[in-house]
Amino acid sequence: MMTSKKILRREMRARLKAEVSNLRSRSIAICEQIRSSVFWRTSRTVGLFYPLPEEPDLLELMTEKGKRFVFPRIAGEALSWHAASEVSTFQPKAAEGLERLREPVGGGVVAVEALDLLLVPGLAFTLGGGRLGRGGGYYDRVLAAPDFGAVTVGVCFEFQILETLPLEAHDILVRHVCSA
Repeated sequence: MMTSKKILRREMRARLKAEVSNLRSRSIAICEQIRSSVFWRTSRTVGLFYPLPEEPDLLELMTEKGKRFVFPRIAGEALSWHAASEVSTFQPKAAEGLERLREPVGGGVVAVEALDLLLVPGLAFTLGGGRLGRGGGYYDRVLAAPDFGAVTVGVCFEFQILETLPLEAHDILVRHVCSA
């Protein structure tokens, strides 16, 4: 199973790299879908992610009033969540192999149980909520935490939705998938 995940990750990275110039308009469409959803309207604390160049860019959602936005920081094998209200507060991760990641500087720590909505990146999804991440297991550990109860939404581009994925027991499904 691990071999097929590794091969699929390589294939999806190649597809994303080939499409990178066409992703801006799709990101805008994903943001519009999210804004029109019930889970967005009812959420107050929203977990976002700072996008890699080949991921959906959801940062424009931060302009929404009345919501608190939190972003992950890698802390060892776990993610911690930190409040951020300005894109200018993000800096590259100062760790070898993780320099492409951007994390908020400052911003108070927010407990994972405070999240109402978590927007989750991935390399591929199924319409049933299956997710292929980048292989570190960070989001799976958050989603499996006993005190985690937020609505989870996988965000991706349409070509990242597959019929099936090689899922394992530790892979946690997301509740919804938004794509464009």
